[in-house]
Amino acid sequence: MTNAYSLAKQHLVAGVTEAKNNNIDSHAYGQALIWKVLEMYKDNGRSGADIVAEVQYTLDNLNDDDTFHVTRN
Repeated sequence: MTNAYSLAKQHLVAGVTEAKNNNIDSHAYGQALIWKVLEMYKDNGRSGADIVAEVQYTLDNLNDDDTFHVTRN
């Protein structure tokens, strides 16, 4: 069963591979992805403060082992 996180991971793996195949730096690609996600949030009516809170929440809950423990949606 596909969920939002497994679908996002599939897209990320495909995107990273495609970026590499097109000689696009992984950091530049990652920055572009972040930009597009933030743009999507804004286009869907989320305020700047809400977007900042979402990003901060994610950073605060990313464990040292790079595991993100989701407790809200």
